[in-house]
Amino acid sequence: MDASTSRPYEGLKVLDLSQAIAGPYCAEILLQNGAEVIKVEPPGGDWGRTIGYGPDGMSAIAIAFNLGKRSICIDAASGAGRALMRRLAAQADVVIESFRPGVMERLGLSYAELARERPELIYVSVTAFGPDGPYADRPGSDSTLQALSGMMVANRDGNGKPRKVGILLVDVATGIYAAQATGGALYRRATQGKGSHVQISLLDGAAAVQSNGIVDLALGAGRPAQALSVPAGTFATADGYINVTSLHDRMFAGLSRAIGKEEWLTDPRYVTVAARFEQAAQINAELDAVFQTRPSAHWLEVLGEHSVVCGRVNGYAELLADPHVRDRNIFQEIEQQGIPLVSVPRVPGTQPGLALMPAPRVGEHTREVLAGLGIGTAEIDALFYAGVVASAAHQPQAAQANT
Repeated sequence: MDASTSRPYEGLKVLDLSQAIAGPYCAEILLQNGAEVIKVEPPGGDWGRTIGYGPDGMSAIAIAFNLGKRSICIDAASGAGRALMRRLAAQADVVIESFRPGVMERLGLSYAELARERPELIYVSVTAFGPDGPYADRPGSDSTLQALSGMMVANRDGNGKPRKVGILLVDVATGIYAAQATGGALYRRATQGKGSHVQISLLDGAAAVQSNGIVDLALGAGRPAQALSVPAGTFATADGYINVTSLHDRMFAGLSRAIGKEEWLTDPRYVTVAARFEQAAQINAELDAVFQTRPSAHWLEVLGEHSVVCGRVNGYAELLADPHVRDRNIFQEIEQQGIPLVSVPRVPGTQPGLALMPAPRVGEHTREVLAGLGIGTAEIDALFYAGVVASAAHQPQAAQANT
């Protein structure tokens, strides 16, 4: 994308009432595509700020999924707080929430209530299990949905024990699906003039991201599970690990030549995909022995010359230092207040030339956002004094001017 081209969601106003990952990441995707996002947090802050290490509430979750947002802290338990949230919603094109079914109705901020005055509103609800059904009222998390959806079984260890995927894959995938559905709703509004209630669940996301595995189960009913191809796996080298995959017969022939096993090209045990599945243990054992004789760089070069799909097994530090990754400008260093520089990947498809702004602290922009609603300084001070709103620096403006 040309860096001089305007971003597709420029001028779009988003009110992010969601917490943790899926909803906030949906809003972050819209933001990096040009939208303006106001994040509303409760007095204790988005609970994602408390997950993992996070000095002053700036956890990895708080940073990665909230870059560039403006944060206002509102106590929704008060009538005045709920009134402020309705005023903010009245100015938004998109409202995103991630509470259990019924919560937004109790706050007077449901889709039905907001759309009554603004039928063109796009309202996005992200829940664990969806708006109805036996599990609708249950709390749920990424781990819960990895367990329920079969993902832990798909990722089982060599002894067959179910195992969690080490990243928050369900949360992130659901945020992506929510952003995609929001884009569809915005297109519908642009072409038909109608608003929408977009409803996405972690269960939806967990199922969708595993489509291939679920279909494969149906196709292979009654047969023992097998790898998608042989060989396909991670192998130790003289100085690390590489992942190597043979996708078809031509690639297996290239692999055979690369490792000096040209006799495999005519060996009837190896010449077809079906035959190689029968000899998987033998093939992998021989590859284990061969790959350990030379360093990873050697094998990546040789396998690449023979068009074999392969890659070095990196940790995050190695990923950040990789010359191709650096050349592609995938990451941007973010200078968060009081925190060392952190590298955060841009949302794929967005303009690499545009700078990402830091994530906000709890209520960092409370005064600014309230002033944008046309509320005067004295009334803002009164809201702070009454505990309806808060911020990291919650003194009345007059007092701040004297410090």
